Amino acid sequence: MGSTLKRILTAAVLIPLVVALVLWAPGWLFALAVLPFVWLALWEYLELAGRTGPVPTRWTLYLLSLGLLLAAWLVPGQLLAVLVGAVLVVLAVELFRRPALVELLPAASAGLFGLFYTTVPFALMIALRESRQDRRIILYALLLIWVGDTAAYFAGRAVGRHKLAPKISPGKTVEGSVASLVATLGIGFWLFRLWFPSFAVAHAILLPLSVNLLAQVGDLAESALKRGAGVKDSSTVLPGHGGMLDRIDSLLFALPGVWYYWNWPLLGGG
Repeated sequence: MGSTLKRILTAAVLIPLVVALVLWAPGWLFALAVLPFVWLALWEYLELAGRTGPVPTRWTLYLLSLGLLLAAWLVPGQLLAVLVGAVLVVLAVELFRRPALVELLPAASAGLFGLFYTTVPFALMIALRESRQDRRIILYALLLIWVGDTAAYFAGRAVGRHKLAPKISPGKTVEGSVASLVATLGIGFWLFRLWFPSFAVAHAILLPLSVNLLAQVGDLAESALKRGAGVKDSSTVLPGHGGMLDRIDSLLFALPGVWYYWNWPLLGGG
């Protein structure tokens, strides 16, 4: 089976499930449904981190990851306080676990980065979903990321000639990047005006533009992590897509951007 067909079949299974969860699942179920994806991404990240230095204490990070997601559901307004507590817990655990103190800083840093990289974006998504009556903003962001990724993939394969960042990701092209931006702006503008007509027209341009640029940076950032660790894919758990990080790398940068944008006072955020 070709890689393109595998990508299509995998997406055909996952996308309807994600749409149903975003729109109709109760808060606790949505948080629990997100958890396996976050834990798998965290596991892949730790595997990458282990290739470059000391591995942080895994069980601590998995428990803190669960705690952050639950806090985002139960007390979304206190998420920052929970994050500060998580930082202190990681530092304390590594302090007492490390036989060689020279490993303390790299292990704790890797652990904290892993939490912020793999878990905080989804915690912000849960918090945004819980604090807004209209859950379509989450679906809007996800759809734009899917549109951008799909446009980049097919345009890059069809007409891609100029490498975007050959040292980081040789497969990505300028043509694919431009196609991603154009498709996201087109679909994003139309869908924003359809779903959120009360907002100014400028937001129908600025929000999809922000989502796409952050998503593309997130894609390159994950490629840089893999290249630094000397691997092609973060894992092989998703047929045709590589690992979980390979599938959600765009989300990890775009979701925090959507959270910040949607809470911007000019959009009526709190």
